[in-house]
Parts: sequence; C-alpha cells; structure tokens
Amino acid sequence: MSESNELRMTRLIFVGSFLVSALVLASLALNRPIRANIAASYLWTALLVLGTMTVSACTGARRRFLRLFLLLSILNLIVVPAEAYLRLRGFHYESGIQFGYPRPSQFSAFEPHEKLFWRFSPSQPGVNSYGFRGREVRTPKPALAYRILYIGNSCTYQGFPGMVEMILRGRRPETECLNFATPGYTSFQGKVVVQSYVDGLEPDLAVVSFGWNDRWLAYGSTDEEKRIVIPAGGFAKGLRAVYSRWRTLQFMRKFVTPARRRAVPLDVSRVPADRFRANLRVIGEEFSRRGIPVIFVTEPSSHHSLGVPEYVVRSHYAVSKEASLALLAEYNGIVREVAGERPGWFLIDLDSLISGRRDVRGIFTGDGLHFSERGLALVAEIESRFISTNIFVDRRER
Repeated sequence: MSESNELRMTRLIFVGSFLVSALVLASLALNRPIRANIAASYLWTALLVLGTMTVSACTGARRRFLRLFLLLSILNLIVVPAEAYLRLRGFHYESGIQFGYPRPSQFSAFEPHEKLFWRFSPSQPGVNSYGFRGREVRTPKPALAYRILYIGNSCTYQGFPGMVEMILRGRRPETECLNFATPGYTSFQGKVVVQSYVDGLEPDLAVVSFGWNDRWLAYGSTDEEKRIVIPAGGFAKGLRAVYSRWRTLQFMRKFVTPARRRAVPLDVSRVPADRFRANLRVIGEEFSRRGIPVIFVTEPSSHHSLGVPEYVVRSHYAVSKEASLALLAEYNGIVREVAGERPGWFLIDLDSLISGRRDVRGIFTGDGLHFSERGLALVAEIESRFISTNIFVDRRER
C-alpha cells in the first residue's frame, strides 16, 4: 500500500473509531447526565480532533507510528462503545454476597464492611467518620445539645430527619438530628449500628424505622447468616475497584460464570418475621439500658390504596403482589407490638396516619414507598409534633 493510501486508510479507521465512541458517549451523557459521562464525551471528542491531526502528520520517517494509531483505533472500537452501551443499558453483574436491594451493581457507591456489609466511605464528601451521610458528629456531645439518633433504611435516608431538626429548633434550639440510615439496611444492620456506635454518639432519643428491606426476599441466605470477606491488601482492593467500575469486565465475567453459581431469591425474607421482632427488641433494649427513650415507626405505603407496582414481583422482592401486601401488614404489626412492650418505647404509626389518605398518590414517588418532597415534609411535621408533645414534655416532668 502506498504511503498516501496507508495514511488515508489509517485516518479513516481512526476517525471512524473515535467518532463512533464519541457519539455513543454523548448518547450516554444525554440519557444519564452524570458529570463523568459528559467529561468522557468531551475527552473523546478532543482525542478525535487531536488524533486526526497527529495521523495526518505521520508521513515519511514517521510512518511507523501509523500502526500504533491503528492499534489504538481497534482497542477503542472494541472497548469504549461496548462499555458505554452497557452503561446506557444499566448493565451490572457482580458475584459474591447478594441482596434483593441494593443490587450488586449499587455497591459501587459503598465500601464493604465486615459487620454492616456496606457503608459509605468516610473519604467521600459529605460522609462522616462513621460512614453515614451527614456532618461530622461532635464528640464529646456539647453539654446543652439534645441529640436525636435516626436509624433506618432508604426512606429515612431521604432526609426528613434534617427537616425535623429545623422544626424542633424552634422550641429547643440545641436540638440536632443524626441520620444514621443507609439504603438497603435491615433491622439486622440497625442492631449492629446501635451496638457499635451508640455509646460514642450519646443520643438523648432514638427513632427506629425498619421493615421494607427486612421483608424483601433473601438471596443466598438471610442477613443474619451472611458473611462478607473484605479484600486484604492494596492490590486486591485496587482490582476490586477496577472491576466494580468496568461494565465490560462484568459482562465477560457473567458470560463465563456458570448459571448454577448465580444467586437466586429464596422463599424467605432477608430478615424473617421472628428475627425482625427479636432485632427490634434488641435495639430497644440497647437504648433502654442507657436510659434513652425509643420511638418505633411503622412504614407507610401507597400499595394498599393504589396497588403494588409491577417492579416488586419483577425484581423478585416478593413472590407475588398479594404476598407483598401481607408481609407489609405483618411487619408493621410487629413494630406496633414491640413498641408497646416496655415503658420508654413509643410508636409513631405512619402506616395508619398516611397510607389511607386520599392524597396518598402525592405523598410517595412512583414506587409507592419512598417519599415525595411533600411526603418528606409531612413525615417531618408528624414526627416533630410527636417528639415535641410526648418526649420533650415527658423528659421535663421527670
């Protein structure tokens, strides 16, 4: 092939390769507007322009570099569009410890933890040293501070404890709310949080809300039976980090992983009903023996009023819509039961207060369990009123 033909062919392959990648990355950025996707689109467009100019300059003695550009073009065409397409489709695959929620793919936002299974990395912005979203906890607790500790799942994690803090400060300015809720947590992890951190946190009141993830179907084993192995050494952690971010590697692993090794949902919940009851009792007793009152909260939903969404069965959270409704009622019933067992244990029955409202559709997002902005404000108003009326008064009179 003559120099001019070789140059034209290399330029054509290079431009075509990077143009395809740039278009796929741009599509990914438009459909999933994450800054990393947008940055990748700009980067690949810049490389396309720069590379085209460089290829054009590879004449004469520099012809040997054309093979390098051909190799880069082929690697780019194989890897980048495939990676971008898998991300666009939302593909993830991860073997090992699995739960109904979070999906293995969602663990990339967390770091593994031997007891809690996962938590946010304290090195992330907006995460405290305990591995939970929020400001750093002041230790020792200031003398005048009235500290409320929230533990729960993604519904509590949404942020209404911060709204409760703002409302209660109108009556008691030194009030502060610590939100130690994390998406996907069950009462089992809540028990671990209390046993591990409560002494250092020095709360004056605890608010406990679990149930959704407890009742979802277990994968492989129940939460209590699960064990997690933390990668040891920097090299192993580095490999783990690379794998968690590259969808192409995950696709290749899924392709070669035997079907029999893939986790499937069991016919039991992540935390069976008897263990759910026991966990709540342990949580309550851990606070009570330190003289800390506890508020147990039932979890509301639009599922009874508007129907169970299709995703609940399709995603294998429950075996059927009927089973999901039955478990919702059973686990909320357990919360009511436990809350009435001891002095100093209180109940906020959000299920009874919210689930049957006529405007229930506007209180929840489309999944029927997470709160809309209006729902968050409503929950904050209900809980702050309860605390102000029952807890503040009760403590003043002692």
